[in-house]
Amino acid sequence: MISLDVLQKAPDKPGVYIFKKGKKALYIGKAKSLRDRLLQHYKLAEKDGKERAIINNSTDVEWIITRNTYEALTLEVDLIQLHKPRYNVLHKYGGGYPLLLITNETFPTIKVVRGTDHKGQLFGPFFSTSKARRVKRLIHKVFKLRTCDPMPIRKEPCMDYHLGLCSAPCCGLVDKDSYNLSVKSAIALLSGDVGQVLEELYSRIEVEMQNLSFERCAMLRDQIQALENLSRGQRVSGLEYSNADIIYQMGRLVGLFLIRSGRLVDKQVITLDKEEELEEFLLGFYYTSPLPKNLMVNFEISEEALWWLRQRGSFNLINEIDRDLEELIRENLGHQLDPELLRGEFNRLLNMGLPERIEGFDISHFYGDYTVGSCVVWEMGDMNKKAYRRYKIKTFKGVDDYRALEEVLSRRAKRLKEGEEKMPDLWLIDGGYGQLNVALRVRDKFSLPIKVLALAKEEEILICEDGKEIELKKHPILYRIFGLIRDEAHRFALTYNRKLRLKESMQDVLDKIKGIGEVKKRLIYRNFENLYEFIKADDQSLKKLGISPSLKQEVAKYLND
Repeated sequence: MISLDVLQKAPDKPGVYIFKKGKKALYIGKAKSLRDRLLQHYKLAEKDGKERAIINNSTDVEWIITRNTYEALTLEVDLIQLHKPRYNVLHKYGGGYPLLLITNETFPTIKVVRGTDHKGQLFGPFFSTSKARRVKRLIHKVFKLRTCDPMPIRKEPCMDYHLGLCSAPCCGLVDKDSYNLSVKSAIALLSGDVGQVLEELYSRIEVEMQNLSFERCAMLRDQIQALENLSRGQRVSGLEYSNADIIYQMGRLVGLFLIRSGRLVDKQVITLDKEEELEEFLLGFYYTSPLPKNLMVNFEISEEALWWLRQRGSFNLINEIDRDLEELIRENLGHQLDPELLRGEFNRLLNMGLPERIEGFDISHFYGDYTVGSCVVWEMGDMNKKAYRRYKIKTFKGVDDYRALEEVLSRRAKRLKEGEEKMPDLWLIDGGYGQLNVALRVRDKFSLPIKVLALAKEEEILICEDGKEIELKKHPILYRIFGLIRDEAHRFALTYNRKLRLKESMQDVLDKIKGIGEVKKRLIYRNFENLYEFIKADDQSLKKLGISPSLKQEVAKYLND
């Protein structure tokens, strides 16, 4: 445990501090005053589980003095990405939100990347990796940019060419000018100019119809349909800026909205930590994401922060958000940005204050096998996917949802009790009275200060600890929140269940192929979700993992046989 005397020795200057256990970094932060911030950590440890864990587990603290807080921000992000401390969340995993990169090569391709230090054109950010990958797949399908990276020289095209995902520049089946035209169309699409691309495709299809090239017409038709589906976003009426990021603050809640080609294409709600300043979040967000043409905010940005942002790129700052657009923002956020309304509903119906954090639990199995549990987290208006946890049932086999739930909640409660996870205000259990009683028993066993509710699926009845029943459909505000948490817990558990089944089926195949030992199996399980992804992997990537390309050929041969 770090002592108070050590923290008091810190200088009253801006910089970065590192809580350490031996040589391992546990938490990295920045501060205007290192001394004040470190003493604040010590004071907050009395009532906050995460802060207590940082102080109790640290054996030493180091600090680096900087000239100002903006230098400290840059250094903080770099150190967090380098050391990946246990108790840091922001900037920890790879440098921010995922982006799409059109590479700067003779025959460019498209990649999902993080961070802005890449050669080529960046597009995004995307608020989920899955969405970025979906757009990437669409680009391959519509514009047939090469899928291999790096591009090899082949005599015959690979399977992706025959699947219509690549134009096979590696075999010389497409000339450079035609390929670059497809690249320009892809860039236009990613820039938000869907209309321009559609007009070009409609013109092409007319030419092909005149030439009686019906196969080509069918392909262009599919491309048009895919683009129209992608472009179906919510039109932002009256917005004169077609390309803009909107950052809207209300208390600790921050809404991020991406406007491209006059359409709302993505959104996210983030809850700031109590000690975190909005301006610091803004700088951290654009440290790892490209700046838009227009940045719209409903709060003041200091001259120092503006100077720092303009070092990263040019943009037009808009401080006023008109009434129509503000109504659209609130509509998209639903009731997330109205804490007073939420607080009133929780107080009136559940006799409790507005929870900052809710954990939802569900159990999933496949005819008694592959039993798993899920824990999802809602924090003041948004699902915090980084805090999700999944559990593989270890204590028994067969069908027993009550025992499975008890195991999951007990494992969760143990980590909460030890201060390894942030304490929630509420547990929401998917089920009825039986599941509620299990949760209450676990809660009382570990003496956790948590309220417990159960949500019955079919009836949509919320069951309270005292047996009170609430018909959620009569209370749309609570129904929106609790229904979202329940459905997300179900989805997360089901996804893990399916993954285990796929993994076992993959294991069955690998066990039957000679020459594959336990080490190679583990490498394949760890890096590929299924054998199809393994077979598609390029040789260079496999070599980096220590897997011979000949092994891929053996697996493909076995499956073909």
